[in-house]
Amino acid sequence: MAIESLAMLEAAGKDGDLFDAIVKSDCVDRGVTPGASISQMTVLYNAIRRAKEGYDPERRSASGMVGGDGAKMRAYAASGKSICGEYIGSVLAQAIEMGESNACMKCIVAAPTAGSCGVLPAVLLPYQKRENLDDATMVRAMYVAGAVGQIIAQKASIAGAAGGCQAEIGTASAMGAAALCYLAGGSAQAVCHAAAMAIKSLLG
Repeated sequence: MAIESLAMLEAAGKDGDLFDAIVKSDCVDRGVTPGASISQMTVLYNAIRRAKEGYDPERRSASGMVGGDGAKMRAYAASGKSICGEYIGSVLAQAIEMGESNACMKCIVAAPTAGSCGVLPAVLLPYQKRENLDDATMVRAMYVAGAVGQIIAQKASIAGAAGGCQAEIGTASAMGAAALCYLAGGSAQAVCHAAAMAIKSLLG
């Protein structure tokens, strides 16, 4: 998905859909049809859902230090005692659960890396449930998130070993913010601003 931020905005145009511009770029870059591109992204989104469903609160990492906390957070969120409320609590629980699955060698989707695998599922899955959105809509948001991740990978780094935690969790947060902004009806420019604000807020 060889696309840059300025090119992405220009391709979308003033009133165009960012999703269309990104899909077109992906098709040109990889030499595939729009149907094949969308099919592959749908597979990725389904993999995120399977990873969520595969969480096992009884499983522990090899060190024994990781496991079970996601289930505790989910139970706390459901108790009604959380200061953030049940929805934000479910977001936190989803992020923890996916991170634990990674540490316990369960199936996850690197988005953009294994170390930051909890962010995008935590952003997208609870939002889809709350807003009752169909999978096709979520796949469109995945393209927007992916484009932001690709821009950062091209211009900077998504590798923690090279760029520190900011490269991984910062990129994932920018991807999630962009996806949420898109789902909320934000323009192409608003999506880019959302991504920039998210990653800038995690600098340091």
